[in-house]
Amino acid sequence: MKNSEREDKEYEGKKEFRECMKGAIKSSLSYLKRKSEREQIIPFLEYDFEIDVNKRSWNTVPKSRYPLASFVKKNLEEILKLAEVTLLIDFMVKNEFHTMIEMEITDKNGKIKDVERIKKFLGYNILGGFLMRYVEAVGGFNYDENIFNDLYRELEEYIYTEGREIIVVAPLLNFELKGIEKIDLGDFIIRKISEDEFKMLLGKNALGEIHPLYPYGGIFKTIWCIELKVKCPSKRRSEDLTPYIEKVITTLRLFKKGSIHYSAILDYPKVWKNHWGVSSHGGGEIYGPRYELTDKDIESLKAFWNKFKSLNTQNYPFLDVSIRRFNFSYERRLPEDKLIDYITAFEALYLKGVEKELSYRLALRCACFLGKDGEERRKIFEILKSAYDARSKIVHGEPIESKSFKKLLNKLNLNLPELSMQVEEYLRESIKTFLHFLQKSESHDEIIKEIDEKIITGFG
Repeated sequence: MKNSEREDKEYEGKKEFRECMKGAIKSSLSYLKRKSEREQIIPFLEYDFEIDVNKRSWNTVPKSRYPLASFVKKNLEEILKLAEVTLLIDFMVKNEFHTMIEMEITDKNGKIKDVERIKKFLGYNILGGFLMRYVEAVGGFNYDENIFNDLYRELEEYIYTEGREIIVVAPLLNFELKGIEKIDLGDFIIRKISEDEFKMLLGKNALGEIHPLYPYGGIFKTIWCIELKVKCPSKRRSEDLTPYIEKVITTLRLFKKGSIHYSAILDYPKVWKNHWGVSSHGGGEIYGPRYELTDKDIESLKAFWNKFKSLNTQNYPFLDVSIRRFNFSYERRLPEDKLIDYITAFEALYLKGVEKELSYRLALRCACFLGKDGEERRKIFEILKSAYDARSKIVHGEPIESKSFKKLLNKLNLNLPELSMQVEEYLRESIKTFLHFLQKSESHDEIIKEIDEKIITGFG
């Protein structure tokens, strides 16, 4: 079949589907309206979240609500017997909607399920889902053309589009955008969390808030989030979304200093939002300076993201280890624990092929790699050699209050937190510089060889 013929057939199919759906909805609403006149729908009291993003505050407020969606669900078995609904379901079976929405049509033994089970599945999944969303949007059982059209457009796109686009949102902790409302880098956006997203996150306790079932409120720890879109090949099978968020978080941490974290991952379909998923990722106490971005950071952040996203670090085990340890350090409270992660990350970068004089060779190679002049290279060398020695003392159980430990720090005129922060910055710059050379298709061996050649031949 030619493309034009296929498109014409699909267009006609969509027209027929829309008319069948409209007839089924109108018939269902008439039935529900008659039924509601005989059976009283009793409202119930629930607590809803009242969000004020600008004030960064939230409250729980009592709200009377009619359980309209529940009423639909209660009567769905009878609704499926209506003539107009039967016509819709027959159309969906004939056009294999069960295949288009990836229904499992075989049982555990591989036997194809009977047609009646397929009809029931489509009735509950397509018509039932549409009806429940419709009555909640309208607030009753009257027909509203605009509401119908809005929901139908979503449903049509969901059914006739292969796969599914998922919106992934991660609230950012210890973070602030200064002077701007949004940063759009194409692949991801940094923006304010929407009211609906706040409500879902609060309802799942994914922001670290506690809300008993009585009027209560609080102040948000954050109003900012990362948003990215993930194209999933399947409508019904989910995938692990954590790596997508971790890639962005790693980018931000490498771009500049600041103790940035995320508290949860919220995901929902871009269209036909019949699923909201929330997974918590901590959100306890955070140690370290606040991470801030301004409009002056946008272009350089975009350039770094374009460089970092194109590189699969798993193809470079040494870099993968280094970045993983760099990220581990953000989970540590004590500077001595951070230092252990930093030096392990440095070893992965700089000690390839080295078995002796480890601290000396690490410090020398890094100083050569990062230093712009003799004075800066000497400073880097002294700090990293001392940091390596400090790490050895820590892992072998020497107290940081010991005389030899204090002597090591006094020699640098630094305290332990200051040493840890300086080493963190050298590690950040090292990883970024390795990324630059790997972009030029140089291997780890070639980079190390260049560093050693530079040491031997001098810097002239």
